[in-house]
Amino acid sequence: MAPPQDELNLREAWAELNQQHAVQLDVCIAAALRRGLMSESEAQRHGKQSYNVVPPFELTGLGQLLELQQRADRLITFA
Repeated sequence: MAPPQDELNLREAWAELNQQHAVQLDVCIAAALRRGLMSESEAQRHGKQSYNVVPPFELTGLGQLLELQQRADRLITFA
């Protein structure tokens, strides 16, 4: 991402949240793949030459969401 200097860079803002508060930045793998976002391992699996999901973001599935939801007292989603 390279937004204009007077606009919020969402990727940097999320990364800063991760750095300051150790917040996990899990990305739904199904939603990501539909939108052309993939990690290095997913790019290899799908025969793509490049990838665009890098730490601190991590592709995760429904299994991890359900596991985390059982341990948490609340769940916040952004649609």
